[in-house]
Amino acid sequence: MKRAKCVTEKRAGSMAGWRLLPIAAGVMFANAGWAQSSATAASASDATNAAAPQLPPVVVQEKREAQTGTGPVSGYVATQSTAGTKTDTALIKTPQNISVVTRDQMDIQNVQSVAQALRYTSGINPEQRGTNTDSLEYLYARGFLVDEFWNGLRTPGPAGGFGYNVTSFDPYMFERIELLHGPASVLYGQGSPGGTVNLVSKMPTAEPLHEVGIQTGSYGRLQGFFDFSGPVDKDGKVLYRLTADGFNTGTQTDYVNQQRFAIAPSITWKPTKDTTFTLYANYQADPEAGIYNFVPVVGTIQTGVAQLPRSFYPGEPSFDSFRKTQESIGYQLDHRLNDVWSFKQSYRFLHNSETVQYVADDLGYINNGTALARETYMNSGRVNSHTVDNQATARFNTGPVAHQATVGIDYQNIQFDHVFLGDFGDTTPPLNITNPQYGQTIPYPTIMFATSNKQSIKQLGAYAQDQLDIGRWSLLLGLREDWTNEDAQSYKTGALTSQFNRAFTWRAGGVYQFESGIAPYASYSKSFQPQVGSSFSGQSFNPTTGEQYEVGVKFQPKGYNSFVTVSAFHLTQQNVLTTDPVNVNFQVQTGEVRSQGFEVEAHASLTNNLQLIASYTYTNLLNTKSNSSNLDKVPVGIPRNTASLWADYLMAAGPLAGLQLGAGVRYIGGSYGDTANSLLTSSATLIDLAVRYDLGRSVFNLHGWTASLNASNLLDRHYMASCSAGSCNWGQGRLVLAGLKYQW
Repeated sequence: MKRAKCVTEKRAGSMAGWRLLPIAAGVMFANAGWAQSSATAASASDATNAAAPQLPPVVVQEKREAQTGTGPVSGYVATQSTAGTKTDTALIKTPQNISVVTRDQMDIQNVQSVAQALRYTSGINPEQRGTNTDSLEYLYARGFLVDEFWNGLRTPGPAGGFGYNVTSFDPYMFERIELLHGPASVLYGQGSPGGTVNLVSKMPTAEPLHEVGIQTGSYGRLQGFFDFSGPVDKDGKVLYRLTADGFNTGTQTDYVNQQRFAIAPSITWKPTKDTTFTLYANYQADPEAGIYNFVPVVGTIQTGVAQLPRSFYPGEPSFDSFRKTQESIGYQLDHRLNDVWSFKQSYRFLHNSETVQYVADDLGYINNGTALARETYMNSGRVNSHTVDNQATARFNTGPVAHQATVGIDYQNIQFDHVFLGDFGDTTPPLNITNPQYGQTIPYPTIMFATSNKQSIKQLGAYAQDQLDIGRWSLLLGLREDWTNEDAQSYKTGALTSQFNRAFTWRAGGVYQFESGIAPYASYSKSFQPQVGSSFSGQSFNPTTGEQYEVGVKFQPKGYNSFVTVSAFHLTQQNVLTTDPVNVNFQVQTGEVRSQGFEVEAHASLTNNLQLIASYTYTNLLNTKSNSSNLDKVPVGIPRNTASLWADYLMAAGPLAGLQLGAGVRYIGGSYGDTANSLLTSSATLIDLAVRYDLGRSVFNLHGWTASLNASNLLDRHYMASCSAGSCNWGQGRLVLAGLKYQW
């Protein structure tokens, strides 16, 4: 794993564009994937220079730029993050497990969704919804649906109770994707006990960057993208970045397509060396957002009258539609007041609108199992979200103790409305599974569900944190108070409800760093998550609360570019809703869910050209308190064991110089598909492959051109991503993508 001190080949940061490196009497061109050695650059002119005086050989000294918590990473090994502390902190000093997916990793694996980017990450089950992870980001960490943040600010999603309005982003827009394992309410307020996913945008760069590309592949995919960045003025005080991606593709499900266009402009202004202001925006339209339907258990993983192929579509193509639009604009202001104090303010407005209507097959079989009884649904919703975070950080010493103290106030104001209509199957025609006849007349749903409402959610939080370094010890203490107010008006009855909650959360932890790079740690953290609704007596539900004990070891060996984390956790969620034993049509908050297990994750550059990612997750999830039949049962859709291994190798010399090969294997354990734990899905082992070739290494005129080929689930394994209540989601089958990219 040890990196050489002097090399003639160097892996550079992802998509960093072309750079000119002066080498003695000539110029060496280097692209984002690998640099050409001075010897290779000179080979094309050996005959011309045969008579020229020979210069001493030049050795290119490897120089790895210092990482930041939000900036690019060369390779797969991130050592800094802001996700765990809101400050730029070394992972080795943070007493909680944090995983970072770098831009380089996303590029070589050619991920097409945030969920796909997390495939090789421990502690998370990212693809429970199966094939459509582009638009439906239901991410489960340590057994719980988690929240997503974008540049440190919350995005509305399913974990926050926003139903069908799932905010999702094109992964091409991001520099890194981070997972903070376990509760994080002390930093971010209300949230899931399982963890937090933070998406970090590509930001303007001081060095010019230009990239354009196209790709095609399975199901007639056609995709184009570009990424431009650099200084606007000669002094470099104004920088810009413009990133875009768009595609049109079929899917493995008949009659289901996906279309997207996304663009993200940003501009950075640096009026002084102590002040930086970045304005960024994002627009994403998904006129065809993929599938929102399910397939039945019987006829897929259980034997039926006929076995349904993976391509089978249970809905009605002429009626079904799923479309989404997202617009957002925000800014980040960083100002250094003096040697002690600095200030940061982040703000973002986000609008999300979606409409989904489909014919569902959730009524089971009729006609002796030869036809699916169906009903129609329609949901239309909008979210407007304002989020702001203000924080002041002081760096100072008290005797032998170095402090990094942060105090802050954040505020969220989210307006959400949605209409949910259905038809209970009386007029919707069934679908014959042996001879499907599409094009039938489908009645529009007219029955309004009680969940149709408009909501106003406001949260104000005040927090304080101190990071202390005492010799080899790094300690972390934090506390927070939140005030939340939720108002809702039912579109069905007109009834008004209002809930006010306050919550105090805190965490504490410590890390001890040995000289060898081994760093054992321990931490305790809490979370809370408001719940909408009331009991039989009319009492509003209290927030669920979570608490976690975590211990582990982090390992960052000296002189090696690698990072390993081994963690064990015990996590409990209280105030979970369960059936009221007296009034069975209502619920009470006496339930409890326990999650415990351990995780292993390693990122390493074994040599200058060989990189590795390995992970393993064991999750023991259980309903430990409940008034229903799910007591002492495992919640659905969460595998107990998952594991993955990825490696890639870059040919640095010889006739295949410039060829990069990557391969990975993913193991996804079976999960329960019903609350009684009588249905267990099969496990799946999936193979992924990546090939990338720098065409300029063999043809000088093709400098900057890179060809790529990716295949996920190479062996086309048929498997169910998850099942629940008699319905299932197919996992993604074999997907092959071929692309061509030009950088200058």
